[in-house]
Amino acid sequence: MEYALAKVQGEDGIILSGRFTYDDGGRFHALLADWDFAARPVLPLDLRYLTFIDSAAIGMLFILAGRCREAGGHVAVANAQPQVLRTLRHAALDTWFEFR
Repeated sequence: MEYALAKVQGEDGIILSGRFTYDDGGRFHALLADWDFAARPVLPLDLRYLTFIDSAAIGMLFILAGRCREAGGHVAVANAQPQVLRTLRHAALDTWFEFR
């Protein structure tokens, strides 16, 4: 998984790309360190370039959602590929995330 801080639907956000798996734990922690949850509790997350997500990565997204909720916000998912969107919904992340 790669990530970049970028505009997502006109807002500061994060774009994820590639395959998001257990092996991406280090990059995920860097992502958490790069985002200022206090200043921006709503995190727009663009998944148009994410091609695969495994169960460990889903767990990492729950952590991300929890950090946003602690700051009074949420994760706003945009442009998810159909196979990734199905996986996220199957994991019940649609109750934690806003899908745009």
